[in-house]
Amino acid sequence: MRHSPNARLIRPDDFPQVVELLRIARADSPLGPQLCSPDSETLTDQLAAWCGMPGTNVLVADHGDDVIVGAALTQHVDVNLFSDIAFLQLEALFVDPAHRRHGVGRALMALASQVAVDRGDSHVVTMPLTGSRSEQRFLSGLGFQPAATRRIAETVALQRRLETLAIPRRARGLDELIARRRRSRGLPPTPARGLALGGHDRSTAS
Repeated sequence: MRHSPNARLIRPDDFPQVVELLRIARADSPLGPQLCSPDSETLTDQLAAWCGMPGTNVLVADHGDDVIVGAALTQHVDVNLFSDIAFLQLEALFVDPAHRRHGVGRALMALASQVAVDRGDSHVVTMPLTGSRSEQRFLSGLGFQPAATRRIAETVALQRRLETLAIPRRARGLDELIARRRRSRGLPPTPARGLALGGHDRSTAS
């Protein structure tokens, strides 16, 4: 039975698995040599250096068995001469091809958005790692908008989208059906907290 993916911060004993995952990412990406070194020892040193820089994190995802199936590198970029907003730079997000389409990428993105909130970053900025159509669809589905060669999303909007995607598809379909019927009848949208019995909003019901 497959467990839901669990995203967390990297631990020292995760390094060997993350290094191997990054080597797979290197082979999978058209960036190739520009992405990272193919040498495990060099890559381990580079990963340790990244973890040691201010404002950086390495996020990993497993299925509850400590087998790393996805990783993301993030860096906080503060307000500076060239930007009047603080943002989280998602330097790379990669999921093992054998574990895609099981929510691993969303779990990593959810943790990245929480890291952004904790650091006061109003936006999350990333650059597609492989440029594949599936990666573009993944980012677009989460609300990322083109910004030159990068993609950008408001942190709050990204969290809302991830919360919506976490709702089972059947429940989402029912909500969408109710919303369409209310629109067709000229009724206002359902209040955020739903409707209580007797037509009163739950926020005002005693």
